[in-house]
Amino acid sequence: MRGDSMDGTLADGDRVLLDRSSREPKPEGVFLLLVHGERRIKRVQRVAGGAWLLISDNEHYQPELIKPEDIKVVEILGRCEIRTGRVSERSLMTVRHLVWSRK
Repeated sequence: MRGDSMDGTLADGDRVLLDRSSREPKPEGVFLLLVHGERRIKRVQRVAGGAWLLISDNEHYQPELIKPEDIKVVEILGRCEIRTGRVSERSLMTVRHLVWSRK
């Protein structure tokens, strides 16, 4: 995962395991997509009329509406199921504080 568009759910540098058998946004969830040849991880919601809404969990990004006639340019590569990431320096400082405060 690169970028901050999914902050709150995924962080820059996280690794994501996919369920490649899950290629339909039913139920709604977070998916790895191929949009115009570009890989993106977005929350996908189906909306009235057969359109899809691609949502970033970071509120600084606006949702993107994919109209039914344009859905053919979006390929769902899989549902994001598990994430792994690095322990941040801030997390390490919290752990050190907890360990030292117990002594």
